Amino acid sequence: MDRRESKLRAHGGHYGDPQGGKPLTWMINSKQKTKNRQAVCPRSRTAPPGMRKAGRTYCDEYPFASTYQGGTKLPASQRESTWVSPNENNTQGARITNWRRPTHAMDKDPFYVIA
Repeated sequence: MDRRESKLRAHGGHYGDPQGGKPLTWMINSKQKTKNRQAVCPRSRTAPPGMRKAGRTYCDEYPFASTYQGGTKLPASQRESTWVSPNENNTQGARITNWRRPTHAMDKDPFYVIA
């Protein structure tokens, strides 16, 4: 479980939590996905010095930008962003893609995050 999900789970019942939350819903609209990501991780936002020193230079968000709950759709208490390394960012993105393709997830399909 990564830090974002761990922090949100501490509040209980967040979107995507199979232990009492509502499901996330997949979104295939790539333009909206970009808007969702920019809403919480704008290009103008840079990692703080301590994060840069640790190699954590990529802003990563939860819920994922590729969901209808992404961006600022949910209140701040139900979303989180953090700084991750480029490798961690790529690995997480690949995990999502590797799940989505073989399951043929369609627009608005619900899912939970088990981490």
